[in-house]
Amino acid sequence: MAMWPIQLCIIILATVLCGALAKRLGQSRVVGEIAAGLMLGPAVLGAINSDFYNIVFSNAVMPAMSQFGELGLVFLMFQLGLHLDLKSLQGRVPMRIPVVVALSGIVFPFAIGCAIAIISRTALAPEVPVLGYVLFCGLALSISAMPVMARIVMDLQMEGRFTATVALTAASLTDLLGWLLLAVITALSTGAFTWQHIARNVTLLLIFAAVSMLMARPLWARIIARQPSSGVTSRVLPAVICYVLLSSWITAEIGFHSAFGALMAGLVLRDLPGLEIEWRAKAEGFVALILMPVFFALAGIQAATGSVSLPNFWLWFGLFLIGGIAGKFGGSYLGARISGVGHSDASVIGALMNTRGLMELIVLTIGLKLGILPPSVYTMLFIMALTTTAMTVPVLRFFGHGNAREVAGTGGIAVKRRGA
Repeated sequence: MAMWPIQLCIIILATVLCGALAKRLGQSRVVGEIAAGLMLGPAVLGAINSDFYNIVFSNAVMPAMSQFGELGLVFLMFQLGLHLDLKSLQGRVPMRIPVVVALSGIVFPFAIGCAIAIISRTALAPEVPVLGYVLFCGLALSISAMPVMARIVMDLQMEGRFTATVALTAASLTDLLGWLLLAVITALSTGAFTWQHIARNVTLLLIFAAVSMLMARPLWARIIARQPSSGVTSRVLPAVICYVLLSSWITAEIGFHSAFGALMAGLVLRDLPGLEIEWRAKAEGFVALILMPVFFALAGIQAATGSVSLPNFWLWFGLFLIGGIAGKFGGSYLGARISGVGHSDASVIGALMNTRGLMELIVLTIGLKLGILPPSVYTMLFIMALTTTAMTVPVLRFFGHGNAREVAGTGGIAVKRRGA
């Protein structure tokens, strides 16, 4: 029986209701959408009515929704690249600011995570590989969730602002480094580690980026320039969508996530005349109303939960949470301050960088499947990811960042706004 229409209806209704509740509570819609996924998952819906859950959301009937979710991630990252205003950095600050923020925002929490893992291993993970467990905990604390951050930035109408641009640029660098670390840690844990393989993948990715910017971008510029002034890109929009999907496929084949290819496609097509207006008019609504909620809801539905009955569970969780916030927020704030950013802007950058979610869930899921993270530790880090994500908007409001109240606004992609 084809269950995907029923699944889609339930997910859309749940995400709309939970997103509206999140708005009322002053949160971003994405927090409500992830919460909706948790409610539809085995921990809540499965416990209330296991038969209904097994029929609708069991692993055997989820492939179609998983493809919807993956498509949502791809187009979310494309829209991020399309809207990302890198020019706001030019003439105001050197590129070293997001680089320093990214490095300090990953080194400090990684070290703290490894330290907590060493302390907690005897109590939480006595039977798992030592090196894999320690490195996975370090990576889990050092992650920033760029897609979730992007959705919050869009909900808050912060696109093009200095703080958001620095944070998103730093997060993209952090995610890239995170994928590299994940590949290395996974290889170390499975015994398949080779520097040649990693060097090959990185080289191919750099070649793809160079070809995209030096060859694909001028080609697209000529194609769009030939379109009539009326409906400037309507005729090539299907080709644009195909290009985004092809770019995503290439990076996935290289060995990285498809999201990087979609982001690269957005950067290639950014600022080309009329494209952003055409995309907003004809495609953005479907992505915002259907694909993105499905993606974030699936992150919650597919999240397994471990037992919280472990002795001192909440004590260890508190240690991971405090360490994660201190390392990520503190490290990013320190990196921004070292680079000459003022206290207020550095605090906003730190708050945005402390957002976790997507990348965190991917890392945790891989660690759980490889047997490196016990279910109880997986649950601690999963709750930590949701907690730090939910903290982002209140912290931005605490630091008096403008438009914090507008989180209850569109829920979609805001019009690009410039300025500090």
